[in-house]
Amino acid sequence: MNEYEKKEVLYFSNTRTEIKTLLPTFSESVLEVGCGNGATLKWLKESNLCKTTSAIELVENMAKEAKKTVDYVLVGDCEKIVLELTPNSYDLILCLDVLEHMIDPWTFIENVQKLLKPGGYIISSIPNIRNANVLVKLIFKKTFKYEDHGLLDKTHLRFFTKISAQELMRIDLLDIEKSISNPIPLVSKAGIFNLLTFGIFKELLTTQFLIKSIKK
Repeated sequence: MNEYEKKEVLYFSNTRTEIKTLLPTFSESVLEVGCGNGATLKWLKESNLCKTTSAIELVENMAKEAKKTVDYVLVGDCEKIVLELTPNSYDLILCLDVLEHMIDPWTFIENVQKLLKPGGYIISSIPNIRNANVLVKLIFKKTFKYEDHGLLDKTHLRFFTKISAQELMRIDLLDIEKSISNPIPLVSKAGIFNLLTFGIFKELLTTQFLIKSIKK
């Protein structure tokens, strides 16, 4: 908990507009796990993409900020809180950069999918440990050093590749409807390299996978 409280406010303030292509046309009720200050849920509501917003947030100060714009906010450990919520309550659940912070994300997904209505969606974003920057340091520099943010954030407890991320989001009644990689900026070394190599190494240049799962 102390490590989260040390993080800069910006860490909790991102509006996750990159999920827009995965979003349903409209969701009656949305739950975000790890909402930060509620910026993403605020954006969804202001964009008329949902009606009711709910959230779970571990850091109390951020939860207090989220309560200014989010309809319902619960404070505490999401792995425990989801066990207390009503099944079949939500049309959409957002798990954006939170699963890698959990003790047991596999059990969490099994539990949280019970909160979805049939035909509802979970949209997750999961960091890619098979990224070239991590591999170069591991193979050539022989280091696996935790950092304050990014792929090796010191608060990450679990690590995923594309295959294991998809396995996490395809269980029981969940099936993957769409999976994409976060865009690689064209005006960057990675973007130029990706173009010159015709996308062959795209997965190694990807920092994050966005996955949309549907409840059968």
